[in-house]
Amino acid sequence: MVPLRSRKLLIACACVLVFAACEKKYQGNITVGSHTWLKGKKIFIDPGHGGTAAADSFRSGPGGLTEEEVNLAVSLHLASMLRGAGAVVALAREKDLDVPLIERVRMAREFSPDLFLSVHHNGTMRRMDGVNYPCVLVWGSPGVSPASFDFANLLLGEFHRIMDARGSVLSDFSVFPETGSMMLRETHDLCPGIIGEAGFFSDERHAIHLRDAQYREHEAGAYFNAVSEYFRRGVPSARAQINCRVENTGYLKNLLKDREPAIMLLLDPGAPGVDIDDSTIRVTLDNIPVTASRMKPGRYSLDYGRRLYPGAHRIRLEFANTWGRRAMIVSLPFHVAVQPGEHDALVREGTRLASYYYTAREGLKMLQAALSMTVTAPDADMLLWRIAQGFGLIGAQETSRYYFSKIAYFYPQSEYQGMIGRYTGDLRYPVEYHGKEIQFTEDCPACPSKNTVREIPVIEPRSVDGKQDEGFYLLEKAKALFRSLREQVESWWTK
Repeated sequence: MVPLRSRKLLIACACVLVFAACEKKYQGNITVGSHTWLKGKKIFIDPGHGGTAAADSFRSGPGGLTEEEVNLAVSLHLASMLRGAGAVVALAREKDLDVPLIERVRMAREFSPDLFLSVHHNGTMRRMDGVNYPCVLVWGSPGVSPASFDFANLLLGEFHRIMDARGSVLSDFSVFPETGSMMLRETHDLCPGIIGEAGFFSDERHAIHLRDAQYREHEAGAYFNAVSEYFRRGVPSARAQINCRVENTGYLKNLLKDREPAIMLLLDPGAPGVDIDDSTIRVTLDNIPVTASRMKPGRYSLDYGRRLYPGAHRIRLEFANTWGRRAMIVSLPFHVAVQPGEHDALVREGTRLASYYYTAREGLKMLQAALSMTVTAPDADMLLWRIAQGFGLIGAQETSRYYFSKIAYFYPQSEYQGMIGRYTGDLRYPVEYHGKEIQFTEDCPACPSKNTVREIPVIEPRSVDGKQDEGFYLLEKAKALFRSLREQVESWWTK
């Protein structure tokens, strides 16, 4: 007869085998040295939590397993694999220490990585329900963090290869509704980044895997494969060159005194044999769409219109390479020197041009430049109103609603408050995302000597035969008069 103690041991072993059979097991080693494209890439790994198990009982799973110990073990395996492939790796912690989030952010920003990985495992109060699935969190949305979502999709696919359960890629605002997670929020302008949640430490069956050293190495392999594939397809990046002097000695950042410089965008697809997908290029100047004309592979001339107007400006750029890998959104802030009286001149001429369809874009550039000098002035809401109407005139309804919403939320005493609802309906809180900032590089040998775009003359539109189209101009003037009368009536009605 088998002793009672031996029978209990046999039952326990049988349970382990049954639970282990429920999910996929480790399938082999990775030859990290063959992933040569990882050489020199800088990866920051943040093993979540640490040093708080005694005080934070939620982070403890079945049998005393703690999330922070698993996070660290997986991170150390991953760091070893990446270093074996030639990557440069930094970790937020290498021991069971409680490193404050603000210190982790400081370390990451000081390291300036190409990719940020925060390694976590999930937990739930539904511990008896067998809840277990992977998920990957990204700051914001695909519209503001496209590169991070690209990597997150790769990582989720690798998690699915080692787990039977299926999960999803989510915004971290789904968990932290007000501002997103601190680690991703404070590093989102550095590089692509994610929080990985490779299953639930609180699930009894998955906890068996997480205790196993071989499975932890297998999970590290999932991260490694995602990182490798991400860089293999190329990570696009951008630089900007300009053929005039850029001053940074005064109180204004990136100050230009030349109002018609040639600006060249240098777009790198990120991998050999890959090109830029021109159809994905989206460039705006102060939220107004502008064109980037291809001069030769990787070099694009920025066609910003007649000239750059005095004030503060921002170029914003999105693009992807031909393998579908999207770049981080990048932006380039700069200033153009202001002379006395130019603000009022921009308001007058910008208001006139923004009232007509064919000249509205140039008028919007003038009004945006004027607004950048005076966002707290008593008439700032008036400029926003005209800008919103100008975007509506050219068919950019979403941008138009954005500027109406700025009046609604940021200028509560504006006389336009009562009229906004009639134009837009419900408004969302206006948030503007700038992305990763880049700087101008002076001395551009590949740039044309001047902006290559033919100036748009500030004259009335002309018909095909060259004669002035009087009918068009009368119609546009009538529209402008009607809008003015409608505003006056609505203003009177709301008082």
